Amino acid sequence: MDKKNVEKALVQVFDFSKKRNFDESLDVIFTFKNLNLKNPEHRVDFSVTIPNPFIKDIKTLAFVKDKNLLEGLKGVVDKIVLDEDISKMSKKEKKQMANSYDFFLAEGPVMLTVGRFLGQFLSPKGKMPLIVPNPEVAKAMIQSAKSTIKINNKRNKTSVSIQTRIGKKSQTSLKVAENIMTIYNSLVDKLPAGEQNFKNIYVKTTMSSPVKVGDNK
Repeated sequence: MDKKNVEKALVQVFDFSKKRNFDESLDVIFTFKNLNLKNPEHRVDFSVTIPNPFIKDIKTLAFVKDKNLLEGLKGVVDKIVLDEDISKMSKKEKKQMANSYDFFLAEGPVMLTVGRFLGQFLSPKGKMPLIVPNPEVAKAMIQSAKSTIKINNKRNKTSVSIQTRIGKKSQTSLKVAENIMTIYNSLVDKLPAGEQNFKNIYVKTTMSSPVKVGDNK
């Protein structure tokens, strides 16, 4: 796929989408061919770091046991849950937590408790915590998370497409195209037939119609 064609499609989206009172998100849609998602080798599930982050804020939560770490994480994460309180949470509270927060951290010794009581709520959403040793590492991990996009086609085994958010309309077409190419190249490396597994690629804003990459109409 040529990055210039991606840029052209994005310019079309920018030109023809209506002006909104908010900064619309941009999505890329990859459709595939010759994939059998019942075959584990044809499924993809990975994270990729994009060169031009577009997420400014993410909601973060940390599970901790050590009091010193707890104090150090105040102001770094949005919410702290103590190890001893995890088992007391109701099913409703667990679901709400999994839906309300974007990124989870946990002190090493707390991971067993998290896995036992929260694994079934966090794991399907790809939100199992990363182990955090100290507040400085936590800050770096949160910053990195703003540049990380998770890609998978496992949630719907009958789907032959992947749609993911890739930028904001306030960004230049070049920056968004670079993000798209980063994901595209990662997919090429992981799909069984590489580029031959792609059928079509589209770009769109939150509320616009898709524009096909490479379509000069």
